[in-house]
Amino acid sequence: MPQIEIKELESTPITRLEFITVVILFLLGGSFRCLFLSETAIEHFDEGVYASNLWFTPEQGAEYPGRYFYAPPLLPFLIEWSMVFLGSGSWGTFLPSLLSGILTVPLAWWVARNWFGPAAGLVALTLAGLSDLHLVYSRAALTDVTLGFFLLLSVYLIWKSYLSRDWKWPVLAGLTIGAGWATKYNGWLPLAVGLSGMLPWLFIYRRQLDSKTSCFLRWSVIACIAFLVWLPVLMGLQKWGGYSVVAANHSRYVVGFSGWLDSFSRQVDNHKLLEGTPGYIGIGLVCLVLCLLLHMLKVQRQLVLNARSQTDRSTWNVIIVGVLAALPLIAVYVLGVSPTLAVLGFLGIFLQLLFASKHTGQKQSETDELDSESLKRSLAAWLLAAWFCGLFLTTPLYYPYPRLTIPWTISAWLGTAALAGWIEQRSRSSLFSFLSDKEKKRFSFIPAISVIMILIITLCIMPWSVVAWQPRNGLAKVSQNVLTDIRAETGAGVSDSILYIYAEPGLFFNLKAQGHSLTGPVADFEFLNSLPNSMPVYLLTGPHAAADADFQKKFQQVRDHFELVKSYDYSPSLLVRLNQAHLNNETEIEPIILYRAK
Repeated sequence: MPQIEIKELESTPITRLEFITVVILFLLGGSFRCLFLSETAIEHFDEGVYASNLWFTPEQGAEYPGRYFYAPPLLPFLIEWSMVFLGSGSWGTFLPSLLSGILTVPLAWWVARNWFGPAAGLVALTLAGLSDLHLVYSRAALTDVTLGFFLLLSVYLIWKSYLSRDWKWPVLAGLTIGAGWATKYNGWLPLAVGLSGMLPWLFIYRRQLDSKTSCFLRWSVIACIAFLVWLPVLMGLQKWGGYSVVAANHSRYVVGFSGWLDSFSRQVDNHKLLEGTPGYIGIGLVCLVLCLLLHMLKVQRQLVLNARSQTDRSTWNVIIVGVLAALPLIAVYVLGVSPTLAVLGFLGIFLQLLFASKHTGQKQSETDELDSESLKRSLAAWLLAAWFCGLFLTTPLYYPYPRLTIPWTISAWLGTAALAGWIEQRSRSSLFSFLSDKEKKRFSFIPAISVIMILIITLCIMPWSVVAWQPRNGLAKVSQNVLTDIRAETGAGVSDSILYIYAEPGLFFNLKAQGHSLTGPVADFEFLNSLPNSMPVYLLTGPHAAADADFQKKFQQVRDHFELVKSYDYSPSLLVRLNQAHLNNETEIEPIILYRAK
């Protein structure tokens, strides 16, 4: 079989209609992430760790104690400089995650469009912009949304590296992976995806590709550059015992194959609790796109066959198309958003692989352009298959923190987009070109109306909620009340007292942000041996101390050295409650207790 030269093919031009649609959905996704941000504050344990760099001097390490256990330094560094310019309020602490979340939306569109076509880009854009899971964590000072952005960009750059002879792509891919690796310790994931997706692609098309060793060479260059970028992080860990210390800490959260099913079930429940109106609207809009694509495919086949009979124009036929396209909405009502995306994503990836294999098997008498394009789509599909299936199988091996599913969720967006792209490819026309043709889009409004009606009915049945907009400032309010009570008890300024925080980085951050300079985290009670005579000393404990058996044991030994000042009621947000071993009731109160050292 003759070998095929992979050509640099021009992508489908962006029409005015597509540009307007992309801008509207991008602004909608950005608005959902930014609205009501004043009701959000640092609350999660890890958020307090990442956002506290600014509260420590260089002599104190310029970071929260033990920060290296939780994440590499890049995100804390970005938050630190964001706070330098914007202060310690919501915008200063959440800006890096917000930007990563907002930029992920157009990036998902660009990647899906280049891989599978304009309709695929539209679907990916919609799902990314209106994903409830992504909305929630875009408004949190955590690493996962930033990692997702780097992961998506890295896999795309790896795809470009395999297809182009230009060495700038492997360099950019290596730099991007290194940045993701410096954000979270599993930032090497794109390397695994790039290798796992490349191997079956090279094997299947080994007779049609002229340079197979080049792909391995480029992957090796990418891996070397990524490691060099991450090397300063590894060197920085040496003073704490090396990466083995971090790995040992992470191993505590591995549930293994014996806990896979329980972890998987809990993650499904987590996603259901996070679902809300944006996700339902997103699936509804995807159904609308699928509806228009199916109608376009029907019209194109009529034009090819030159058979426009009266039966083809039947209103009932197009209504049936609309109802079929709305099946994902019905599945969402029964199963939930994420299970529906899992099914659509798997179907889209499978069909793309089948479609590409069919066309690359065509004889050389057909155009090289078609074969080259099919090879490129096939590579994208294999990379996506490795990403989707790999994370589907491995994510539940870890403790079921919902944020860990963000990388898999991004692959599900792209898989669903691949389904839309497969339908568009079969019609051999662009969806936006079809909608711009007044002659061809006749009757397209009828199936569209069917989908819209089902969407409206679904939204009426489902509860209206935007989980990302729920207040998440409980710890900030408690911190304010603590400082007020200390001021009232001492009769002096809060700066004339010392406040120690046990195992609550979120409380530590909020107390520092509200102006209490003499606040510090502690992991033991050694401070009792050096109490100052000139000012009172307080200890503040919360839910993590209450759940720590070691703390309870040590505290009972020194209980006589403390007197209870006050207990504060704290109602954790859903984001925090989803991290607990047993999901508590929404109205459950966690005590935060203030003691004074005697």
